[in-house]
Amino acid sequence: MTTHILSLASESLTDLQLRLRHEEHGRAAEFLSRRQSSIPQPPPGFPDSIDGPMTWSGRDSDELKVHRLDLGGSGVAEAGQSLQDFCTFELDGDEVNRERFPLPNLQSRLDQCAFEVHRGRGICIIRGLNPKWFSIEDNIILFLALASYVGDQRGVQNSKGDMLSHVTESKSWTVPKDRRHGIHTNDSLPFHNDMGCEILSIQVRDRAEAGGYTCVASMAAIYNDLVQSNPRVLHTLARHNWPIQSSKKDAPFALCPLLEFQADKLLISMDPARIGPHPLARNGSIPSLTSDQQEALEVLQKMARKHQLRLETQPGDILFINNLGLLHARESYQDSLSSSRHLVRLWLRNTHLGWSIPHSMKMPWDAAFGEKARGIINRNYPIMPMPEYMECKYSNGTAAFVPDDDLDSMGDEVIPNST
Repeated sequence: MTTHILSLASESLTDLQLRLRHEEHGRAAEFLSRRQSSIPQPPPGFPDSIDGPMTWSGRDSDELKVHRLDLGGSGVAEAGQSLQDFCTFELDGDEVNRERFPLPNLQSRLDQCAFEVHRGRGICIIRGLNPKWFSIEDNIILFLALASYVGDQRGVQNSKGDMLSHVTESKSWTVPKDRRHGIHTNDSLPFHNDMGCEILSIQVRDRAEAGGYTCVASMAAIYNDLVQSNPRVLHTLARHNWPIQSSKKDAPFALCPLLEFQADKLLISMDPARIGPHPLARNGSIPSLTSDQQEALEVLQKMARKHQLRLETQPGDILFINNLGLLHARESYQDSLSSSRHLVRLWLRNTHLGWSIPHSMKMPWDAAFGEKARGIINRNYPIMPMPEYMECKYSNGTAAFVPDDDLDSMGDEVIPNST
């Protein structure tokens, strides 16, 4: 009898364990189902998905072809002749434009390059100019001239009126690496865009011995991926509560979204190093990021790496990247004893093809192209990096500078973004 009772009890316990496990699994499944059903759709005003030529993934690199304009012998000869004619007038960099630098045979192909940047895949590479064929000054003039066909307006890159930035690590600099801005080191740089810029234009003056590739990622492809996998991140990116550093004494930051959808265009304005408190900011003057915002930035970096395309370039190449629709990053690199990775950066906008800038993203744009930029009278076109590195008391941004008039009086220098 006792044995019989124990046997029944043992069987009941087994049945009970199975039933509890089944119920627990059911509750977990129900919770997961409720959680999945509560996942929001895309933010209000945003589409369920984005289609078009700028929606691409580097994972499909076999099918993805970057638009390239090969100048060829005739194109190089035409550019060289226009360069020779232009130099007879002894004009400065601010006067290089398509009217003073006519390229009748190349014009239609350059216009197609501009169209590709704004309405195509967002990237164009001009190839065929060997930097060794021209002087340093002439290389800059050719860069400005060809770029003027893609973007007719140039952006101011800092409060001193510099229109060009040199992204390199000079062997002559003695300031320790950890006290230099990221664009002046050989470290990797995260995915970002140059806040305020519309077209990122880069002249490749020299390459690294190893590494240093520029990688780009389509924000539209990232968006479509997140709609399916993590739409909450899109809601976080689209909220108007991201503290963007401004460094103005009366308003050291502005609350803005990182993601906008306007006029059927998806726009991203995101530089991790310019979001949240700056290390030198007054205590509490700029809010810290919330846990949701920190997670959103981490997910965005992960997704950008997932869809990234590594750009293969060579000295003399001129790159044009849609800075509103694509993110870009830089791999770490090593230079050789005889060469150094050296890019020259130019910010552009095309007044005919350019995208409409949302009001919420106007603050950095105004410093580069708007009223604030027009207030800077003297425009500078440095043809070489600074011979001696000037350590900055206030450097900001992976790729963007802080537009502020007070910095010069404070003895601080505004540092441009990374590339």
